[in-house]
Amino acid sequence: MLVALLSAAAAHGQARETYLYADSLHDLRFVVSTHLHMTGGVHCQVDEVTLTAKGDRTPFKRQPMEHAECPCPDGEGRFGAVELLDVDFDGLRDLRIQRPDNSGRSPEHRYWRWDPAERAFIPSPMLDSIQQPLFDHARRLVSSQWYAEAGHRGGSTFRYENGRLTMVSNMEKYSEGDHERWVIWGMKDGRFQPLEERMVPLDRK
Repeated sequence: MLVALLSAAAAHGQARETYLYADSLHDLRFVVSTHLHMTGGVHCQVDEVTLTAKGDRTPFKRQPMEHAECPCPDGEGRFGAVELLDVDFDGLRDLRIQRPDNSGRSPEHRYWRWDPAERAFIPSPMLDSIQQPLFDHARRLVSSQWYAEAGHRGGSTFRYENGRLTMVSNMEKYSEGDHERWVIWGMKDGRFQPLEERMVPLDRK
């Protein structure tokens, strides 16, 4: 949970605050703007991240952020929408920003992977597209239990291969009357494809 470090006066329906996250190597400051709309209420977004090496005063990186809309800070100035965690198992902290939650379901996020060569957070559209990803650091796998339209759900597993997140297993379940049809995917003949189908009776108890 980040707490406001600096505040700027509101002007033209907009206010900006800076939130500090410090680890053993860097100070990261997240600039968050709050926008007041006459009809749409209050909206917030992360505008910029500045990174400063520990002990330095001048940032080595000022990174504008795009498509980083997020829930607003709470009434006490605490900002919990940003989290730093290792999502690609390279031992470095990546960035996760919670999306505004209007659905009532579990919160969704957007992801940026830290690129040490660029010294910047790089957007990860693949991670963005995965419903509620779980990160298994012991097995270096990303997994997801997902839901599509009514009667269609499943589970998928991904692994980083040559720096790219690749699906390595997938199971889809379709409700069909008194049973479910399970479709199991995997690699065969050099491509990812359905390997097996099962008909599983539904327990109506």
